[in-house]
Amino acid sequence: MTITDANALLRPKPFLSSVMQIEPQWIDYNGHLNMAYYNVMFDRAIDQLWLELGIGPTYMKERHGSTFTAECHVRYLREIHLGDPVQIWVYLLGADEKRLHTFEELRHATDGWLSATSENMTVHVDMAV
Repeated sequence: MTITDANALLRPKPFLSSVMQIEPQWIDYNGHLNMAYYNVMFDRAIDQLWLELGIGPTYMKERHGSTFTAECHVRYLREIHLGDPVQIWVYLLGADEKRLHTFEELRHATDGWLSATSENMTVHVDMAV
């Protein structure tokens, strides 16, 4: 095993969202994907991850707990277009009983290039309080 191979084993593995499509109504009058919809796609990916972790709608209903984004930093790196398939790669950077720190990459689903990133701090909230 080479050092490069060993380093690859140490890298965190991302959660991969389902492949999404850019929706026509998300395109603004300039012919570009409106910046708000990058966040919609990031949010949809997080919802998928929360389901995998068991903290989705059933958790809210049965345990009265939910999550809210407290901080978000988005970088727009390369434009994505109508018809482009996209996939979000989510990395869980840290967590404790109150917070989840994630880093997300919006990538072209077939070509793999990076379009945008989002770093987030999410807080757990007791909805019964």
